[in-house]
Amino acid sequence: MTVCPLTGRVGMWTAVRERRPQPVPERLLLDPEPPACPFCTFDDPDPRLLPFEAKVDEVRWYAMRNLYPPIDGDTGTADLAYAEDHDPTLTHDHDALVPHWAAMIAVQQQLAARSPDRWSMLSAATGRSAGASQHHPHGHALTPAVVPPATIERQRRWSDGEVARVLLDDVTTVANQGGVRLIAAPVPLGPLDLWLVPEAPQRFLEADGRILATLIAAWIHGVHGQLRADGQLDGDLDPRISPFDAKVVVHPELPDGTGRWWAELAVTDRQAPGVAAVPLVDLRYTPEVQAERFAAHVQRVP
Repeated sequence: MTVCPLTGRVGMWTAVRERRPQPVPERLLLDPEPPACPFCTFDDPDPRLLPFEAKVDEVRWYAMRNLYPPIDGDTGTADLAYAEDHDPTLTHDHDALVPHWAAMIAVQQQLAARSPDRWSMLSAATGRSAGASQHHPHGHALTPAVVPPATIERQRRWSDGEVARVLLDDVTTVANQGGVRLIAAPVPLGPLDLWLVPEAPQRFLEADGRILATLIAAWIHGVHGQLRADGQLDGDLDPRISPFDAKVVVHPELPDGTGRWWAELAVTDRQAPGVAAVPLVDLRYTPEVQAERFAAHVQRVP
């Protein structure tokens, strides 16, 4: 067994277990044509809209209040970043993938910067198992009034030099750009999951969104390559339907600067059912093998 020094998750892997049958999961798909996409239908003026936006290359993203339900009060705030374009989704491997992720991150940073004395969790989801209800590219900025105790404990663990030594091992690094690494985590929740970890402490609000987007796009490209190699993705993909379910969660440092930001990149429909709710994760690959499998498809990061 192995224990992740940052999350505390316990994982179990042996070569014998790799010979077990690995069934292909049956996905629950979202409706590709909902009656009215909330990110495409607006009033004039629209009270949902917020004065934040970003343009990267020719891609535009905007901000609006959380929809179901609006959240802005004593318990915290929840707001959305959304793309001007309805498709393709954030997990399609296309030419504008990096600008889309970069523009979304820029809007999320703007939303989080409104409350610099509070901690914000930033995320994006595609597909039903990741918790998304719409295919339209969008992300969240959640700012609770109280920092979750588990978050405080994890960020304090960064003071232990062993945490950085384990996570920044060259053997488990898939790609590296601008001082940020795309890595195979010690105990991932699924066989297609990776993390983003900065090599040195850095405020997330000062992170270069294009660098993060480039590494996220490299991860998505690697997922496509592995799924196609395994016969789980074939031919042309419908741009209205996410080719796989995925969730990206950024965990910023604490408001007082304790710790460092890091991000989980997860393909949720390839995780074992209920894996996030149990203390033991059944690992399909060691971190070294997981990194090697991605490296075969991620030849370089532009």
